[in-house]
Amino acid sequence: MLEPQLKENAIDLTVEPGAEMPIEVDSQQVRQVLINLVQNAADSIGENGHIKLRSRSQKIALSERVRQAVVLEVEDDGKGIPADVQQRLFDPFYSTKANGTGLGLSIAARIAEQHGGVLQYQTQLNRGTTFGIILPAKSES
Repeated sequence: MLEPQLKENAIDLTVEPGAEMPIEVDSQQVRQVLINLVQNAADSIGENGHIKLRSRSQKIALSERVRQAVVLEVEDDGKGIPADVQQRLFDPFYSTKANGTGLGLSIAARIAEQHGGVLQYQTQLNRGTTFGIILPAKSES
């Protein structure tokens, strides 16, 4: 779906093999979060860059207890996020884009929370950003 836009801007999208661990989620909502994160990554890059999608399994504190989780990551080699923007990153209606609504990341964070998880990021100016959707693994019954 995003391939034509990415190719037009010479952005490579790589999907790395990763963890295969069951999670209980609304697949349409999680898909929308991933699309939003890839679009944001492409916007940060502009032209000539790379986006990686990967998943991994990790024990992490979620809902005040340590449990097995799946981390879905979107990594880019774009501009990174300036400190002043980071302070408002998840605020509804805050956008640095001329035509942005400022709802993408706030909705993405809410979707992660509704699934018992969190949305986190790491960024370095002029090196890129990695967003991670951390979701609890399905507990074995």
